[in-house]
Amino acid sequence: MTGETEAGVLGAAVATTSWADSPGAVRDRVVDLVADCVAVTALGSRRGELAALVDGSAAQAPEGLATVIGSARGWPASTAAFLNGCAVAADQLQDGHRPARGHPASHVVPAVLALAEDRNSPGEEALAAVLAGYEAGTRVGMAMGGTPDGVHDIGTWGQVAVAAAVARLLAPGDAAAARRALELSAAAVLLTDARTVFAGTTGSHAFLGASIQLGMSLGSAAVAGLAPAEGALDRHLGAVAARAWDPAPLVAGAGHPWAGYEVLAGYVKDHPTCAHLHGVNDAVADLVARGVRGTEVRAVEVRAFAGAAAFAAVADGELAARFSVPTSVAVALLTGRLDETTLDTATVTAPEVRALAGRVRVVHDPALDDGYPAGRPARVRVELLDGTEHRAESGRPRGDADRAFSRPDLAAKAGRLLGARFGAAAPDLLAAVHALADGGTPRELGAALRHAAGGAR
Repeated sequence: MTGETEAGVLGAAVATTSWADSPGAVRDRVVDLVADCVAVTALGSRRGELAALVDGSAAQAPEGLATVIGSARGWPASTAAFLNGCAVAADQLQDGHRPARGHPASHVVPAVLALAEDRNSPGEEALAAVLAGYEAGTRVGMAMGGTPDGVHDIGTWGQVAVAAAVARLLAPGDAAAARRALELSAAAVLLTDARTVFAGTTGSHAFLGASIQLGMSLGSAAVAGLAPAEGALDRHLGAVAARAWDPAPLVAGAGHPWAGYEVLAGYVKDHPTCAHLHGVNDAVADLVARGVRGTEVRAVEVRAFAGAAAFAAVADGELAARFSVPTSVAVALLTGRLDETTLDTATVTAPEVRALAGRVRVVHDPALDDGYPAGRPARVRVELLDGTEHRAESGRPRGDADRAFSRPDLAAKAGRLLGARFGAAAPDLLAAVHALADGGTPRELGAALRHAAGGAR
């Protein structure tokens, strides 16, 4: 395999990713994404099913040098990455990249932090690895053009992103190792069940953790010299996991330095729901801001693109509510907000929420289909009991690409979620993440997280 192949070009860009040579806006974004991932993972770690998973894993895993967020002990790096990966998407507040159709930082960050803490890597090297994995993974995702019906993106290109990040962390400058990591991870792609995810089952938590753990293993194996048959990106991943494989995005902007950084084109979630719902959720939030309240609502009509219109069922629990247009709309209208404090079992199953959700009509509007994947278009019409109507619409959701949240807004979200898990320790934890770019280390961040876990309520 020569350096002229797509995998060779992409591998060379991964291997030579430099933190110091990256633009300031890119460095800021990477730090903010790491903070978001840590905070979202902290929130997810409160869930009973994930606490049980950590407790069960503790009986089998020896002490190690990596941190499971929410745990005061040390863990082996692979176990820590798996457990943190299970938590990062549990509340549907994880990051994403719309053109690539997946969640790059949420795959890469748990892997890099666990391995970098275990190896006591410098913070800037860890951040460079996060950037390398993000840039490589999103390009693979864009080349895939989505996944086949029934296959969720978790375990596909996110796993490749992890392997690339691991290669950058363990073998900086080694283009051959990065190329092997890309191809080897592409040759062992997971095909995770979309129904398990979209039905809001607890089993879906494990998909992200498993793909991270496998990507770490394959990346490490590639660094050691293990290689697949050539051409696995095209021949295997493109054939079995891609909806419409086009290798051109693999090398678009891939170089030293990267050009057109994809990390600036991703999104951070404002609502704890599937990203397909965010256009709807934004439109409803605008109606709430204009004074519309659920107690005054006779009926709601939601017109959406096909991807969002598929989530038309009323939810019977809080996990399913994160994939339900009617329930998320009803919660927002009745409580005045849609966040981690309102999308809980008691609220979702309340009679008034279920009744209003039953009066939400979801319509697939083919005219909106062309607005995806450029956005998540939706139009919402609310009819009040007095006969008046209110309308709102949304195209590209807040928090996405050119509608990105400001750094203070991102810090506020991270601080809020960290505070929900660790109370008064939240500012120190956020500072420890930001210190990674200024002489701090993942091991110091891990120590702060474990100390906070020891005193968490």
